[in-house]
Amino acid sequence: MALKINREELLENFMGDEELLLESIDLFLERAETRYATLVAAVAERDPVKIMEEGHTIKGMVGIFSTGDPFETAKKLEFMGRNKALDGVDEALVDFKANLDELTGYLAAWKEEL
Repeated sequence: MALKINREELLENFMGDEELLLESIDLFLERAETRYATLVAAVAERDPVKIMEEGHTIKGMVGIFSTGDPFETAKKLEFMGRNKALDGVDEALVDFKANLDELTGYLAAWKEEL
């Protein structure tokens, strides 16, 4: 599935407003690591409610920019928490982190181009 970002469509979603898109990218880049750290803590505690909540929050943040792997792995974590099915949650977290790193790297590089 991969990252799956359509730059033209994304800019269109921001009504062609590059400044607003840049502000949104900045906000995402500022908050992504903090939200991820909260998710890591929830997984370490094996707290399904917190995993669900953080997975949901991060899914929404990521979904603004991509419906590919970062979105899907965040959604997987959300549903693992919702269903209290935490077998494999550590692996899912590792997968999500790799996808999150790819997305943040892509957005940071794109921001430099704008």
